[in-house]
Amino acid sequence: MKNIIFGVLIATSVLITFGFVYEENESSDTPDKQWVIAPRFYTLQDGVSKEEAREWLENEYLLLYREFPGFNCQVGEPVSSGGWGTKDNKAKDKGDFVMVYFFDSKETRDYYFPEDGSWSEAIVNGIAKHQSTFDQLFGKYFIQDKYQNEEYMMFASSK
Repeated sequence: MKNIIFGVLIATSVLITFGFVYEENESSDTPDKQWVIAPRFYTLQDGVSKEEAREWLENEYLLLYREFPGFNCQVGEPVSSGGWGTKDNKAKDKGDFVMVYFFDSKETRDYYFPEDGSWSEAIVNGIAKHQSTFDQLFGKYFIQDKYQNEEYMMFASSK
């Protein structure tokens, strides 16, 4: 009798646990999460070393994005480029650095940069507050006519 009661309790616990997991995974009232990434490829000005630019990016430029909720920037550099399965490295074709801007939603992206091409008051004020730093982006460190601008709406993640 004791084994039967113990078995029933274990079976009930397993069914309840899997029932909650199934319900959580199948919930249709959870809205789809969509965010926007915007990689930007930057090429250094002649005479500017990668080390100098990296130090400036990390210690001055990236700090500016902390005041914009839902808008973040990460910086990296290319390590390889080329076709699938090839060893052809054309990393310079993508510039010296990549900055990937993240917006937590399309609405946030549209708030900061409306579809009409204008910039929000928050961005205009942020640039004005840090004008000397923004002026150095293309004035001292990077070549503006080699700047590439792309944006992607992201809708799923493996984790």
